[in-house]
Formats: sequence, structure tokens, C-alpha cells
Amino acid sequence: MTPTDFTVRPLTVADLDVTARVLAEGFWHDPVWGPAFPSHPERMAHALAHWRFMADQAVRYGEPLVAELPDGTVAAVSTWFPPGQDEVHESDVPAYETMLRGTIGDAAAEALLAEGELFAAARPSEPHAYLSLLAVAREARGLGVGMRLVQAALERTDAAGLQTYLESSNPANDARYERLGYRPAQQIHIPGSPVVQSYLRPAGG
Repeated sequence: MTPTDFTVRPLTVADLDVTARVLAEGFWHDPVWGPAFPSHPERMAHALAHWRFMADQAVRYGEPLVAELPDGTVAAVSTWFPPGQDEVHESDVPAYETMLRGTIGDAAAEALLAEGELFAAARPSEPHAYLSLLAVAREARGLGVGMRLVQAALERTDAAGLQTYLESSNPANDARYERLGYRPAQQIHIPGSPVVQSYLRPAGG
């Protein structure tokens, strides 16, 4: 299979379960997101609950995209939010906090919420499209699908004259983003985690 064997379409409510799986598996060993879900017999269930919530937020308030293979398999997901929109809508923050405390527990929930505040504080004040999450399904890794999915979204933001922003939670991905025209912005220091590099890309790269 070649990297071009997929189509790009909006992520919908019908994709929430598979999207949660792709995100959970994609971030399972992530330097930042992996430790957010403490060791527990139900760790995967906790991660799935979190990522499904986040995917649902993207469907309701964002502009998420999936890469779909010819057989209908979701190969990659990306959650984008328009200018001024947060990952978790203000009205849904109480439900988000309740979900976290009911899964990963109070201490881990407090740490994750504090991490979210650091991410939010680092976002630029100028209008931008926000690439919140990007993950490739385990069975589609190595095909170049993830960055091609980002490129598809960048064609739209470039046409709209809109800069884009992301946080790279895994340094292994930094060079890939830079090849797409992203430039280092702020470094985000999260207690107990590696430093996270954020990136800005002007419209047109």
C-alpha cells in the first residue's frame, strides 16, 4: 500500500469509538500523554474514555479530519479547532473534570487539568487554527498517512490565510512538522514531563 491510498473526510459521531482507539494506542507510549493515565488494570478503559470525550468535543466544536483507507479503515485522525475555540468547550468543563476524576482519580485528574492550563496559556493570542491531536492507527504506521492528513488541512488554512498552531508532545515528530513549514514557538514546561515544543506555521508555510 502506498501513502496515497486514502481519502480525507470529516470525523463524525459514527467515528468516535474507532477514533478513541486510534488516539489511545497512538498516545499510549507518548512521553507526555502516556503518563497521564497511571498504571491500573483499567488503564486502557480510562484512556479510551478520555480520548472519546476529546474526539466528541472536536466533532461538536472543531473541524476534525480522518484519513480513510479504501477498505473503510480509519488510518489516522486529526482534531482541529477554529480560532477562539478550546479543546474542551467551556460548558463541558465540569463534565470533563467529572469524567477524569471517575477514571484516573483525583490526583492524576488534577495533574492533567493543570497540564491543560499550561497548554492553554501558551497558545498565541493571534487568530489561528489549532491542531490539537494527531494519531495514526497502529496498522497504518509507516505509510506517511499522518503528515499527509495534516497537509490536507493546511491546504484549507492556507486558502483561508490562517496561521496554524500545535504542541509536539513527542520530539520524534518535531522534524516532520518542521518539514511542513512549522517553526518553533514556545517551550512548555510540564512538571514531571519532558519539555513540550510548540509550533506555529504562517499561512502558506
